[in-house]
Amino acid sequence: MSWPALILAPLLALAEQAVAYALTTPGCAHQHDVLLHLVPLVFLLATLAATAMAWAEARRGAQAAGHADADGRGTNGYFIACAATGVGALASVAILAMWVPLWWLSPCVS
Repeated sequence: MSWPALILAPLLALAEQAVAYALTTPGCAHQHDVLLHLVPLVFLLATLAATAMAWAEARRGAQAAGHADADGRGTNGYFIACAATGVGALASVAILAMWVPLWWLSPCVS
């Protein structure tokens, strides 16, 4: 359950930027700022959901890591889940950082 945060979260951050840029012209033509704020919100919620799944997997892995074999074979899933949690959190911060300028600066400058 940690692969969405590991693979999809960075792709969602890139897709959010592409969709936001694509919708800027139609949003400004009709003077609808709601659409420009809705796109980052939806993508942020999707990355946060993927990150929460990875974090839950990491918590389960932390409990199972105490019962790992002597050579540590039980900790591979825990490491992947922790890495996925970090990647998902970083993608969420990136989406938030791209959204913040829309609060102060209007993309619809004539």
